[in-house]
Amino acid sequence: MKKIKMYAGLLLLIAILSACSTTGNKSYSFEEVKNSKINHLHGMGYINGGPGIVISTHDGLYEYGKDGWKEANSEKHDYMGFQAIREGFFSSGHPEPGSNYKNPLGLVKSTDRGASFDQLAFYGEIDFHYLAAGYDSNAIYVLNETPTKEMPTGLHYSADEGTTWKESSMKEFNSEFISNLAAHPTRKEMIAIGSKDGLFLSEDYGEKFSLFNEAEMVTYVTLTEAGGLYANLENETVKLTSFAFGSDQEIEIQLPKKQQIEPIAFIAVNPDNQKEIVIATHNNDIYLTKDEGLNWNTLAVSGELAK
Repeated sequence: MKKIKMYAGLLLLIAILSACSTTGNKSYSFEEVKNSKINHLHGMGYINGGPGIVISTHDGLYEYGKDGWKEANSEKHDYMGFQAIREGFFSSGHPEPGSNYKNPLGLVKSTDRGASFDQLAFYGEIDFHYLAAGYDSNAIYVLNETPTKEMPTGLHYSADEGTTWKESSMKEFNSEFISNLAAHPTRKEMIAIGSKDGLFLSEDYGEKFSLFNEAEMVTYVTLTEAGGLYANLENETVKLTSFAFGSDQEIEIQLPKKQQIEPIAFIAVNPDNQKEIVIATHNNDIYLTKDEGLNWNTLAVSGELAK
């Protein structure tokens, strides 16, 4: 296994198994925001099919929809490696202070918008910062940084929601720095990795990768059914680009009109409307477009949620 220096969201160059189901709070819901300042953003996506965008933070989940921002009133866990799927979300991370859950959470799955979760694997053993899941396939990929008896360091995948795992050899992946993992929505065998040396793509569960492009310093990538989006830094300029499988043509998407946008740390695409895109930056600015970049709405500035 190649030695890989791993980092989450933004390139740092710039700056066991359990079938137990936990029971959530019956009064759990998304309500009026009490804490409008986000300090640590760990992921975002359209959980349970949307329609609102949900972000994962150090202090639980927030949702932005037609009525603006709302905050989960309980179950305020520190969800790391947060990955939205049509059924809900997969995640890892740490339980909220005072919780009876073991720390770390291992791999968990929620189908009720975060009110409760199933402990799928490595409960109390591993905190996966690098986690990807197919939106409709539920195929799971993790890049493990904490070796255990059951899972050594490296890239692993599960096609049965954590019951069994296989290690990927990552042949021909030759970058020392990566940004994130991205799983194809329906094709279980396809995974992309962003790196400082370009965008790498595998079509055999990560056994062998090929260089899809040579984009400089990719800070995040996400896959859609026909292609995907990636963010990168080129000559200190932040860019957002869409691509299609089987084509050399890439289309640069217009970013919010600011003097200088910060590097992009997360990207989410509405699975039922590819023109709806949400981006979050390194300093927790969040923007939403519903017309593929022609117009952007500001959802947060430096972590302060818009009212």
